[in-house]
Amino acid sequence: MSNRILVVDDTELNLKMVSAILVKDGYEVVTARNGFEALEVIKSAPPALAILDVMMPDMDGYTLCGHLRKIPSTAKIPIIILTALSGVDDKIKAFDSGADDFLAKPFEPQELRARMKVLLRRVSDREAVQSNDVDGKVIAVFSLRGGVGVSMVASNLAASLAQIWRCPSILADLAFVNGQSALLFDLPLRNTWADVGHSPAKEMDINLLNSVMLHHDSGVHVLASPRRPEDAEVITPEHVQRALKILRTRYEYVILDLPHDFTETTLIGLDNADQILLMLAPETASVRCAANALETFAHLKYPSDRTSLILNWPYKGKGLPRAGIESALKKEVNIVIPFAGDAVVTSIMYGKPSALQMPIDPLGAFLEDLAYLYSKDDHKKNPPENTRDRVKRVKERAQARQWKS
Repeated sequence: MSNRILVVDDTELNLKMVSAILVKDGYEVVTARNGFEALEVIKSAPPALAILDVMMPDMDGYTLCGHLRKIPSTAKIPIIILTALSGVDDKIKAFDSGADDFLAKPFEPQELRARMKVLLRRVSDREAVQSNDVDGKVIAVFSLRGGVGVSMVASNLAASLAQIWRCPSILADLAFVNGQSALLFDLPLRNTWADVGHSPAKEMDINLLNSVMLHHDSGVHVLASPRRPEDAEVITPEHVQRALKILRTRYEYVILDLPHDFTETTLIGLDNADQILLMLAPETASVRCAANALETFAHLKYPSDRTSLILNWPYKGKGLPRAGIESALKKEVNIVIPFAGDAVVTSIMYGKPSALQMPIDPLGAFLEDLAYLYSKDDHKKNPPENTRDRVKRVKERAQARQWKS
């Protein structure tokens, strides 16, 4: 990967300050004093990353960022907006223009270095995904009843699997009208499924998918739900089928956050799943929805062992007894997620999955163990060398829970 960094600022002092920091770290730095000069500079050799000021004459940094996103050679490079503007509206405008990060002046050199390192590492992860063929495992998290923790479990599975096995995982949000997977990782909606939908399904490839994914520091890549409900109209069943076919050959783990319905795109997700985690809560309506889902799965001739029942206790207090639920559904409940109180609310509020707060968060440890339980058999039998210490700890904890997948 190139170490060429483009810095654009109309103030000479700012150019020299940022350039000095980057040159000291071994980067090759090219500079431009305005947007038009920057567009000329990149014609000779595209940079690995761009740092743009906002307040420039003729073409501001937001406009330049938009132009860079439209040029094939720079469409996927990380872009940092570096500016004296620091309001919430300014940040939103930066992300809407296509920026990956926003850093207000004055800034600490260490913070700029850290943010650049994160963004460049994401590019390396993306390139690694593009070059490797794998036999990925698709896990669908589903319920016909809302509010039972589908997105919470899906996001924590994706985070845990990426952390345990030290490989990027993909979280594909198939709730196209109201999905919130990006929010659960505090990721700005720079790109979504809608960007995929604007291209013919048959032309889709891993390069297109990677260009619209959102990348989290944990190693999770998110294929996010569209910003607006009307944007979902461009996404066809053919797009979903093609995307899942490609993703399972590039990612060890593909986690599907499914909506609460049996639309055609939802059924495609379920059909492609190696494992379905059917979520329910200990209340009558939820159990009835689970029964309807299991009946539909039987009509679709899904093998019974493909579906696991996950009973989530989302509220404090009593609920229907486990034995009664199992009797009503004629199926064993595989896992019971205990009531976690404010831990779930805090996780959602700040966009930090509980599994990434482990071991200080008991719920995080529980969800990490859940991810290990549904990991690929070959990973559990022959863990990669760089994962063995972590795997040993998680395996021992998971076995102590005496779960059955």
